[in-house]
Amino acid sequence: MQLELIWPADLPANQLRTWLREQLAQHGVPLRWAITAVEPLGAGCRQLKLEAVMTSSEQ
Repeated sequence: MQLELIWPADLPANQLRTWLREQLAQHGVPLRWAITAVEPLGAGCRQLKLEAVMTSSEQ
């Protein structure tokens, strides 16, 4: 899975991992994931590109 997320300007880097895991959890259970790019958007916001391998509870 590939995702693009906006890193909120008010979210410090030391809370980024927790926030990303919460965002990924909306799509299933992440087995592994990686940030593949960070692009500045201005006003302190950045766009994150992630790649993730997910499992789903649906059968």
